[in-house]
Amino acid sequence: MSKKITGLSNEALSLMLNYNWPGNVRELENMIERAVILSKGPLITPDDFPDFFKARSPQLANTEDDGFSLKNALKSPEKELIIKALESVGWNRSEAAEVLGINRTTLYKKMNKYGLLKSKKSS
Repeated sequence: MSKKITGLSNEALSLMLNYNWPGNVRELENMIERAVILSKGPLITPDDFPDFFKARSPQLANTEDDGFSLKNALKSPEKELIIKALESVGWNRSEAAEVLGINRTTLYKKMNKYGLLKSKKSS
């Protein structure tokens, strides 16, 4: 899109993290693409999101506006999806990888990256 976006403001990140994402990854991709197109500066801000998105998100926390990188902003939703998939199959890694549509080795690496290897379903 020939725009130089360096990341998200803290407020924009809070909106994204607190949104339910009923459309999952496609909705997230579309929201980021739209925000990049509408962004007037190097950081994506809440003004770059549609009104319905801002209205459905809880009150923003008061944070400094020093921004986050897009890469770091996308880590949390990925971790949450992995946890939900693991919980839905009783922490069976093979089944979770299948649910997520990724290789079991990739899932293992991501679990290690997010510190999920020690986590187990508590009974």
